[in-house]
Amino acid sequence: MKMERGIVNSLTHMLRAHGLLRRLGVPGLAACAALVAGCSGNAHIDVANSQAADPATVDFPIFYVKRTIPPETDDLRMLRDAVLPTQNDITVPKADLFMRDSASPSANEHNITTRVTGTNTYDVKDVDISLDGKRVVFAMRGPLTAKMKQKDMPTWHLWEYVIAADTLQQVVPAALNPDQSNSVAPHYMPDGRIVFSSTAQRQSKAVLLDEGKPQFEAQDEARDEPAFDLHVIDALRTEFHQISFNQSHDRDATVLTNGRILWTRWDHAPGKDGMHLYTSNPDGTDTQLYYGANSHLTGTNTAGTNNAVIEFVKPKEMQDGRILTLVRPYTDIDFGGDLVIINGKQFVENTQPLLSDAGPAWTCADAGDHERRD
Repeated sequence: MKMERGIVNSLTHMLRAHGLLRRLGVPGLAACAALVAGCSGNAHIDVANSQAADPATVDFPIFYVKRTIPPETDDLRMLRDAVLPTQNDITVPKADLFMRDSASPSANEHNITTRVTGTNTYDVKDVDISLDGKRVVFAMRGPLTAKMKQKDMPTWHLWEYVIAADTLQQVVPAALNPDQSNSVAPHYMPDGRIVFSSTAQRQSKAVLLDEGKPQFEAQDEARDEPAFDLHVIDALRTEFHQISFNQSHDRDATVLTNGRILWTRWDHAPGKDGMHLYTSNPDGTDTQLYYGANSHLTGTNTAGTNNAVIEFVKPKEMQDGRILTLVRPYTDIDFGGDLVIINGKQFVENTQPLLSDAGPAWTCADAGDHERRD
């Protein structure tokens, strides 16, 4: 029934907006939807029973990851092992990518990755859909086993699913992407290319090779893991190259309406340590700070915690040009964070407007620069 579907879709958006969808999960959403549908029946609201389908309304599939709860909280700085099986774990997190035919709990559900994962344990994250709605890209790694040692951990690879053809394959051909490299956080560009974060460091290694030196992955400043830098693969998935060069990590890239790339950069130079937003041209040139280098002490301070120190991750541009992003501390926070809206067109910091907008009349509250959406 159309009215019932509208209620379910509205409920989905409401739960997602209040952060409840992640906690309830699909079974919880289905239960809520059933309750709403039951209430509609009791109230005898059945006007839509005889209404013809709206030709302007098109159902579209939704994609999501089903996973077990990780055994430990994740550390935002440790990107290679965001979910790390410890020596004491009996089981490890298991995840698969699912497609539901429409945004309804009664719609058919399909496990997209089971053709690869089978009965083994894999992990899936960073799902993104192409602008034409025909393809889905994500990061996946496996198989994982209990008590797996660091040296034996599988690496993250990018996978792409074509909806109409029902095909699933790796984005970067195996010949171009050795197993020791990790690739995560993919995002479609308007022309079909994909920008992603990888430890492959393709151009960095090429420079070493040109200098007659052995190729190696540059480590981050803490020497905990290889640095993730931005790479772009062409629309034909035959060649990829590195577009950012950072001693720490660059990830969660997205494309702005003006064509520039926006992403989270971990700056860990001497005297500073934070994750803020940067932009550049699609080829990596003209890299600029976008927001947040001096706005990390703007979180909600909870007694006994360090929650006031926040980082800016997973930015997305809204229709009005403002940036919707997640803020969260470095550690002791599970997947997620607080949603905030950043007015990057007029502010470069929480209380610092751009030069073109500077003036005594501007305040953070007036400009809506850093609005929390809990």
